[in-house]
Order: sequence, then structure tokens, then C-alpha cells
Amino acid sequence: MSKKLLALISAMSLIITMLPQTLVKAEINTAAVDYLKGQTQDAWVTMALAAAEETGLDLSHLESVSGKLATDYEKAILALVAAGEDPATFGNIDYVNKLKTHYYSASQIGDVSLLNDDIWGILALSAAGESINSQIMQDAKSFLLTNQNQDGGWGYGVGGDSDTNDTASAIMALLEVGLTSQDQEILDAIEYLKNQQNDDGGFPYTVGSQSDSGSDSWVISAIYKLGEDPTSTDWQNNSNNAIDHLKSLQKTDGSFKWIASDETSYTSMTAFAVIALAEKYYPIIGQQKDPGKHNLRIEGSSSTVCNTQVSAATALDTIINGALVCGYTYEIQDTGLGPYLFSLNGEEAAGVSGWMYFVNNISPLVGAADYILETGDEVLWYYGQWGWLPTRLSLNKSIVDLGEDIEILAEYHNGVDWLVFPQADIMVGADSYLTDGNGKLTLTMEKAGVFEIFVASLNYVRSNKESVIVGLIDDEVVGLEVEIEQVAPPEISFEVSVNHLNFGTMSPGEQEENDLTLFNTGQTPIYVEGLVSGDDVFSNNLELNGSNWADYYTTLSTSGEEEVDVRLTIPVNYTGAGVKTGDLTFWAIAAD
Repeated sequence: MSKKLLALISAMSLIITMLPQTLVKAEINTAAVDYLKGQTQDAWVTMALAAAEETGLDLSHLESVSGKLATDYEKAILALVAAGEDPATFGNIDYVNKLKTHYYSASQIGDVSLLNDDIWGILALSAAGESINSQIMQDAKSFLLTNQNQDGGWGYGVGGDSDTNDTASAIMALLEVGLTSQDQEILDAIEYLKNQQNDDGGFPYTVGSQSDSGSDSWVISAIYKLGEDPTSTDWQNNSNNAIDHLKSLQKTDGSFKWIASDETSYTSMTAFAVIALAEKYYPIIGQQKDPGKHNLRIEGSSSTVCNTQVSAATALDTIINGALVCGYTYEIQDTGLGPYLFSLNGEEAAGVSGWMYFVNNISPLVGAADYILETGDEVLWYYGQWGWLPTRLSLNKSIVDLGEDIEILAEYHNGVDWLVFPQADIMVGADSYLTDGNGKLTLTMEKAGVFEIFVASLNYVRSNKESVIVGLIDDEVVGLEVEIEQVAPPEISFEVSVNHLNFGTMSPGEQEENDLTLFNTGQTPIYVEGLVSGDDVFSNNLELNGSNWADYYTTLSTSGEEEVDVRLTIPVNYTGAGVKTGDLTFWAIAAD
């Protein structure tokens, strides 16, 4: 079975708004920005570069979400909005709809035992334009307020000790849903933060620890969102402030270290610092999307050739520029009536068949070379005959258990509007089905796997493709500095002996081990694999029974058990942030 690496958001926040910059501040930001440009791009780096008003950002890492946590979608939404893109259309699915429909339950967002996914859910949905009066926003707001600690702060999870990072991000989230700086809940949170400030002016993650660049950055951003000045006497201790302390942690190469005694460069801390020193706060709202950027989908006679975004002035330009992204071959021929697309990936115009195009699902009355695209136009090319109509498909679920139903809706566009598509031919993997008179199909998913679903009716343009994952029969998460998440369908079940692994304090070059035991508590043998999500210190360096976690698997007989040695090695040259968190997820299916 293939493995997918999950990306987990850290339990921290970022924020800020741009104020007039001094020359010193601009120089600091420039050096840090240059450093970030040379690092692996992720959501935090994208937000930092957008906060620094950089353009031409590499957003390829945001074209899909590999993780399964609410925070994976939340940080992708925030990064795309910061970069001026639409999170509902940029990636392989509608990230906003996914967050609202898949992760909103029990009057909160994400895991009922966590608070960080509610905090970032509010910020992400607000960035995407969700009304503060919507049910999901008000529920998440109430959930946060109900779980505010008596000291005024918030922790990562329900019932957890307060920390500066989650408190700062909670302040920013609550300001997004209608609270003001004069509401008692916000005043209590401000008082908590002030009580944590160290004599050096910086902020620790929790009381009694050293001031660090991440905590400085989160609190600075929250202060800016409150409309206050982090250098004012209100935010000083021993005549020192967080801005000066944060600057003191910048290295000569532009990067930021975590604490004063640590000379390691940290990409994440640098990203947080860039945002804070740019005086921006969450959500970072990017510049208007480049009017020359357009969604492009190309449907060949038997498969999808390309589905991406390209810059283009005309409909024909999308073919030229799309080839640079998707790698297809094409031939444009010139005739007395102008240039036209003769062939693409070996499929040539012949007889009544050839390459046709739609803009916003409407067939233009001019050649593609003469169609001037406008902001937001979507271009669809297909190989077939003139007069075919475009189709689209939607699912009510993307992850289901064996035996669970999914609902499919097929539609076609008649040149004016989308209409339901009765008797549409729906491909689900290699199998074909027909919709009913209302364009709907309900399927009971009886095979495990990942299935691609689309409309494939004769003489219609193939629809978008949606994927459904079937057969994650049991899903139990062992938290690495976080807690376990469990889903236990009735067919099979298993248990893990622990729900939390703490590797303590480690230094580069060190190795630590923890043990846990898997128990098959069901009535059938099971096949088990592991997945690691979270910071790269876990995803790159965690071993299970002496093998990289990605290579680990086992089969447990009925009532069987297996002890698993969980070993973490910190590379000698490791350059990550200070407090690192992640998840170790064990999942199982019935063994063959």
C-alpha cells in the first residue's frame, strides 16, 4: 500500500499589519526574506513572503493537501489567501468547503479535544470570506470562550495549560468574530500575556522558560491586531520590549534562531518573525489575484491531460503556457481564418472531431487566439465534436468506511446554467453507473481503496474528477506531544497501549526510544500500517521497530498483539524549531 506524508500545523499562530517601516526594520525583513526564498516552501513561508509583499511566489506545494487534519486545510487556506489566490478553486478540491463539511461537527471545528483547530478554523474561514454570523463561526467562537482558562489564556487542547502562542492566536481569532479589545475575555487574555513577559522583554512559550522568537512573533502580531504598539511602555518589562528581543535573535544570514543560547537557523521561526516585523497579523490578506491567471483544464479523448492554473492573455495562450506546467506536446497551425489548435498529445483534428474550447462553460463565437480573457475566466479544452456540453460532478463525502454510502450529483451546462443530468454515465474506478432522473446516484462502497469518480457520458465533455477514499476501517492516532484520535467502525477494531509519547528534551545527534503495543481487539485478522504527520523532525526521523515509519507494516491475528519500538533520532545538522509536535497514526484494514 502507498503511503502519504501528512503535514500537521504546529500549535502556534501568526499575525500582524503593515505600519510605516524604519530603514533598520526594512533591512531586517529583507535579509530574512532572502533567507526564506532559499528554503523549502511551505504554508508558513508562503504567508511570510506574502506579508513581505513578495510576488511570483512558488505555490505548487498548495495545489493539494496531503494531511487529514482540519489544521492542514486551515493553513493551506490562509496561505492561499495571503498569496492572493482563491482556496475554493486553486487546489485539487474546494478547501473551504472541505473544512466546513468534513471537519465541522459537535458545534466545533476539528478534534473535540483540541482548541488550535478552532482558532485557526475561525481565521481561515474569515480569510475566505465566511460571515461572522454563520453557524460554524459562532459555534467555534463559543467553543473557544467556553474553554478559556481561569488565568485568561488558552492552551493547545481542551483542559491544557495556557501558553502564549495559543493565547495570542485565540485573541486574533476572537477579534475576527466580533469581540473587541474592551471585552472582558480579551482583557483577561491580554493580562495573561503581560504576566508572562520576561525581564528581557521577550515572551516564553510557558511561564518560567526562556524567551523565544516564535513566542515573541505570535504575541507581537496579536498586539498589532489589538491596535497597540509592542514597543510602548504598556508592553515593556524592565524597560525591554519584544520587538528588540526578537531582533536580537536574528543571525547574520537573515535567519532567526529559537532562543539566545541556540545558534541553529530555523525556517519556521524566521517565517513567524518576518510576519511580526512586517507588522502584519492574521489573517494576512494578499493582493488581488493576478488578472492574467486562469484555471485551465484539458480533456483528451480518453483521459484528463492537464488541470492547473496558467497566466494567459487569450484562450489559445492557455495551451502554450499550460504545456510548461503539464508537459504535453501540441501543434498550432495557421489558416486563412487564424491560428487554431491542430493536435495535442498526438490527438489531431480529423473530420468532425478536433479540439474545442469553452470559457466559463460557454462556447465562444470567435477563435481561441482572438478570445481575450478577463479576470477569473476559466478555460476548458476538449477533444471531440462541436456542440458537446460540459459536465460537472460533486460528492457529499470524500472519505468513507466500507459499507458506507456516498451521494453523487451529475450536472451539465446548457450555455446558460447548470442543470441536473439524468441517466449520466458515472465512472467509479473501473465501474460504470447511471444517475437517476434527478442526476443523483447513491452508491454503497464495498471495496477498499481510492476511487476516481467522474462523468463520462457519450457526446458530453468529461467532468472534473473527484476522489473518494474507502476502507480506513479503523483510525487511531498516537499523539507525539499531542493526544490520540480514534475512529472505531464496527467491522474491525484495535487499540494502542498509549495515547501520548513524549521524547523529552533532545539535542542534535541524540536518539530516544519509547515503546507501545498494538492490540487486535476485533474478530478478524488485520493488516496495520503507520503514518506520521507533523513537523519534519518526526516525518523524516521516526522509526518503528528499526525501520523508517513509511516502511513499517504488520499483520495481527485475532486477539494478537505486537510491541512497537518508536525511536526518534535528531540529525546532527537538524535545523527545526524548538517545541515540535506531530501525530503517529496507525490504521488497519481486514487482512487478506
